Amino acid sequence: MDKEQAKFILQSFRPDGADAAAADFADALRLATEDRELGEWLADERAADAAFAAALAEVEIPEELRQHILAVMRGEKPGDPSIDEAMDDFLISAMGEVQPPAGLRDQILVAMNMESRQGEQGATKGKPSNIVTPSASQASWQGSWFSAWAKVATIAAAVALGALLAFQLTSDDSPDRLFASHEVQQEAGRLLNAGFELDVKGSDPESINTWLINHELPTPSNIPERLRKMKSLGCKEMVLPGDKKASLVCFRQDDGGTLHLIIVKNAYISDRDLPALGEVKKRDCYHCRATNWNVARWQDRENTFILLAKREPSQKDELLRFF
Repeated sequence: MDKEQAKFILQSFRPDGADAAAADFADALRLATEDRELGEWLADERAADAAFAAALAEVEIPEELRQHILAVMRGEKPGDPSIDEAMDDFLISAMGEVQPPAGLRDQILVAMNMESRQGEQGATKGKPSNIVTPSASQASWQGSWFSAWAKVATIAAAVALGALLAFQLTSDDSPDRLFASHEVQQEAGRLLNAGFELDVKGSDPESINTWLINHELPTPSNIPERLRKMKSLGCKEMVLPGDKKASLVCFRQDDGGTLHLIIVKNAYISDRDLPALGEVKKRDCYHCRATNWNVARWQDRENTFILLAKREPSQKDELLRFF
């Protein structure tokens, strides 16, 4: 066993020392004690593993994640889509930072050489080169080889996935693109948080509907009765990526707060499982952590409706009183 083989095997050495008794690990460890350069490399490798484990331990896990996973395992629809959004954002951000390690090519070549040697040994003993019957020691080594190779393959796959995600994220302006309703909601949240001017101001519903129709925008035709009776503040044309249009209609609450209703044509929306107006339940109202707005959504045959209110997360059900 040379130093490169020893490094390859020791890369998958478990921190708890459970592999120390395996023959190939034992040989590699013995070589590390005899070769100063290899020993220093192993110390650095173990330190890097410890630092990585410590970094993982500091990752904050969302409180709702366990309930979310259990709900999915039961085949239920998650109650809070913002969990998916947060996890997607985290994954996309993490994949964007993945870079192939400098030694990736060398590790792949070492792995290929080792496999080739095993095949040659099998052929020398009268066995077909593509069939190797491993001894207990060889089986242990193959386990370590597989573990190390899995690390390399995972990194390569992560790089490929990161490239795919990057491509998808830069293709948002396609005219054929469909939006998930929570994407429209987040676009609206960014607009509302940044501040905006209404295109039409006033409390006359007829004037608002006429302006929306004249601009080929969907109207608030299928909304809760309590919302219909509230005082309107006005409306605005909202532009989504790909130059797709949606309507934003604002209402004044009795306590001085504002309700924002986004209406977008179903032709632009990928969701087909949102409740009808009369079917909205508590599980359909949630607090979006990405935009800090409370949200309720429903759908009819033509349009998707997203109702937003700026409230504390503990009051995320308060939108239910309008249904």
